[in-house]
Amino acid sequence: MKSVKTSLSILTLAALAVGVSSVTSVSAETFSEALQNGKTTINTRTFYFNRSFDKPGAKDAEAFTVGGIMKYETGKIGNNLKAGFAYYGSHSLFNIIDRNKGGGTSILQSNGDDIAFLGEAYLDYDTGTNQFKIGRQRLNGPIMNDHDIRILPSTYEAAVYRNKSLPNTTLEAGYVDRYSGFVSKLSGFDAQNAKWGTDGLAYVAAKTKLAGATIRGQYVDTIDDSGIYDNYSYLDGKLPVGFGNKTYLKAQYGGTAYQTGKDSSMYGFKAGTSFGPLDVAVLWNTIDDNIYRGVESGAMYTDWQQGYGNYEPSDAVGGQLIYHPISKASIKLGYVDVESKSGDAFNDDTYKEFNLDAKYKLSKASKVRLRYSNKDQDKNSAREDRDDFRVIYYYDF
Repeated sequence: MKSVKTSLSILTLAALAVGVSSVTSVSAETFSEALQNGKTTINTRTFYFNRSFDKPGAKDAEAFTVGGIMKYETGKIGNNLKAGFAYYGSHSLFNIIDRNKGGGTSILQSNGDDIAFLGEAYLDYDTGTNQFKIGRQRLNGPIMNDHDIRILPSTYEAAVYRNKSLPNTTLEAGYVDRYSGFVSKLSGFDAQNAKWGTDGLAYVAAKTKLAGATIRGQYVDTIDDSGIYDNYSYLDGKLPVGFGNKTYLKAQYGGTAYQTGKDSSMYGFKAGTSFGPLDVAVLWNTIDDNIYRGVESGAMYTDWQQGYGNYEPSDAVGGQLIYHPISKASIKLGYVDVESKSGDAFNDDTYKEFNLDAKYKLSKASKVRLRYSNKDQDKNSAREDRDDFRVIYYYDF
């Protein structure tokens, strides 16, 4: 493991050296031009969230916030180098709703405080074929990604190298030291020593298109062995089928290896097609032996509503309907039936879930989204039935 960390440290230093040499090779005038040619973007979200439980005594959660990402990225410094900085925030809207109710929503901090921090701060050296990116940044792997499902995405302190030399292929390797937590709800970058160990994560990933099929995979290894997890792995593929309209088959595998105890395996299958404005799909997943999870985002077909774990051993089947009544609108309906096979009565998570996700584009810069889900637990389950209701208004400057 030490050799892996050493190699990643060399990669980081090399990338920084490339960036420094690019800066020192240009004049102060060129640097000034890069600042003047920079771009500022503001992506705002106004978010209402309500989660209610049917079990007496269970604490409901509710919050109404406004926030988003305000980002500045320089123009090119020299030929290929840029720098970027982004403020991440979520602020209770005039305290209309008691902050004490907001801790369980993940659009405020766990204690109900506002979220405010520097979410991105990076150097990005990109030739088109080779890219080195160092600093706080968003990632887009299947089991380590920005997980943008609340008001803010997750971001990572990382050193990343990407290569696009091969046709229709992206290869990636990186080192992650820490990250902003689940959907950035903690206003900071906390070390994940208990989960990852003290030395962070190393990963490799690839995505390619081959004979019409899309294949991607990611392997993430904990460098130090003092945490809970040993490694995470994932592979999936999508194959277009030559009949019907946009018909496809998808399959996936995921694995979580533990430092102690049984490892976990997840398998999934999805098939879909379209009938004019209607997209339909059937879904299946199974998890064996132990709890399955990714670093951030579970990527399971049957958990398209939330996309995160932990996931205990279980079998799940479901279906999706997506209706596009007009070009600016979509309505997604989903249903999943999950049968736990953990044998643990306390953690049994056998349930049926219905989900609605409706979107409407108001203009080029704005859209509104309504989401509702109902989770109906088995009568023998120790967990609570719950309803989630969310309304999000997006506006980009």
